[in-house]
Amino acid sequence: MTDRYCLKYGRLQQAFDDEDAAGRQPSAVFHLTADGALHPVPGIPPLKAGEGAVAYTGDFYVEPLEIQIEFLKAGSAQKWLEALVLRHADRVRQIAEDLWVLAEREEAEA
Repeated sequence: MTDRYCLKYGRLQQAFDDEDAAGRQPSAVFHLTADGALHPVPGIPPLKAGEGAVAYTGDFYVEPLEIQIEFLKAGSAQKWLEALVLRHADRVRQIAEDLWVLAEREEAEA
């Protein structure tokens, strides 16, 4: 099952379907493998167990290494996105209304 959270209109919220990404041209999309390896990709890929993806539009002041670190530390898309947004806000002291970020994690098989 895919766990999805997004930052939209300055608020963190659960993303239920592809409507949250519809019509948005991401500035960057990263795919993370289950071991945390990060790869820039052109679009949000289908995820396998333990993998994740993050996409954003606008200026998101988070480094790729930080995306990896927070992915490995977080147990859910919500916690992962919260950590990334905190890093961003610490740098720019604000969250622009037009910033959109989507974080997805495919739950690892038990």
